[in-house]
Amino acid sequence: MTVRSILLFVAAESGRADCGPAAYAVSLARIYGANLTVMSAALDVTSPGSGADAAALAREVADSAGDAGVECRIIAEHSHAIGISDVVAEHARMHDLCVSGVSRLSLVNERQIAEDLLFASGRPVLLVPASWDLPHSAAAIAAAWDNTAQAARALGDAIALLDPQEVQLLTIEGEKALPTDMNPDALVSALKRRGVAGGHVSADLAGRRIALALAEEAANADATLLVMGGFAHSGLRQLVLGGATAQVLERLTMPTLLSH
Repeated sequence: MTVRSILLFVAAESGRADCGPAAYAVSLARIYGANLTVMSAALDVTSPGSGADAAALAREVADSAGDAGVECRIIAEHSHAIGISDVVAEHARMHDLCVSGVSRLSLVNERQIAEDLLFASGRPVLLVPASWDLPHSAAAIAAAWDNTAQAARALGDAIALLDPQEVQLLTIEGEKALPTDMNPDALVSALKRRGVAGGHVSADLAGRRIALALAEEAANADATLLVMGGFAHSGLRQLVLGGATAQVLERLTMPTLLSH
């Protein structure tokens, strides 16, 4: 069964209904016939009363969803007894998929919310650049493949939730050792047994940062969505995110589904 329930988080200070995470989430819900929950909050705790209207933004997104025929509900108020990241993660646990941006415009920001969604919600998180103006498409997705449990989890979530027509597995050589007992043909055959057409691309890091290499190779494969496992060293998430995860959060160039 594909995705049926999506949680969208939009920050009142930086969110827009016509592009970025909000527009992408609406298109995602429309394509899969999913229901959409729009959760908005003002995150700039240093400037209370600055004019950011979470409820108005949520209504604007809901209106856009309604125009697209998407069933939508709004959460624009929340308990202040716990932190906003914990509130968002709690609501996310009852959805199939979360959509968020990674803006860092305020002291508490979307980047922090995205991290907490990834590591505390138990649900996959789809991150969308603020300026992204294309609708969702699962015609071709690229999945980072380094033979880890995190990569397997992300690939499985993408196949189950998004039902892609084609998956290109991306392996970047030169960043770390990648021991394996499966050659590229075996990987592609395994995809086919799961009902997905696909291929395998192996590319050299060639001096690039790993996140840039993945994004460039995904674009070269004509993919419109990157899928990858999210990683952090145990007990040190605030300090030591995995290299690729930290880089993707720092400089997001295309819609990226992360699973942990």
